[in-house]
Amino acid sequence: QPSIEPNASGHIIEQQQMIKTIIDKGFDYEFNGSVYFYLKKYNDQFGYGALSGRNIEDMLNNTRELEGQDEKRYPLDFALWKKADSTHIMHWPSLWSEGFPGWHLECSSMGMKYLGEQCDIHGGGMDLIFPQHECELAQSTVATGRPHVRYWMHNNMITINGQKMARSKNNFITLE
Repeated sequence: QPSIEPNASGHIIEQQQMIKTIIDKGFDYEFNGSVYFYLKKYNDQFGYGALSGRNIEDMLNNTRELEGQDEKRYPLDFALWKKADSTHIMHWPSLWSEGFPGWHLECSSMGMKYLGEQCDIHGGGMDLIFPQHECELAQSTVATGRPHVRYWMHNNMITINGQKMARSKNNFITLE
């Protein structure tokens, strides 16, 4: 059994601290209580797409207009903190608003808390390479000045009875 099984809702403070660090380094911006990662600035300085092989020009050419994107400076920016409306089930106080963390932030902040600023291996299914792990790589690189993970390991999709194996579907098997 693992010695630590953290959950994202138990690490809101760490996620907020990471956002503050990224803001202090000039790679985030706040708009109306939400905080966005400024992907264009990151791409210009570090290059985005190392894991997935995607480049932002192609992504921009193949993206569609989505509702609620008018807060962003750049269409590919992603949320690190979202202001919650009164009906949202998750919300915590922050420097920016009563809200909740973006979904890429939890792995980076919890990983750094328990494994340090750099760890050897981070893995998951191929479906996590983009955008989850690509965004983790970007925000961690800005926060610490270097990539958080040395080796990324991704497995192809495993199916059980014709469905993707997933903990959430409760159709997984263990090595035992």
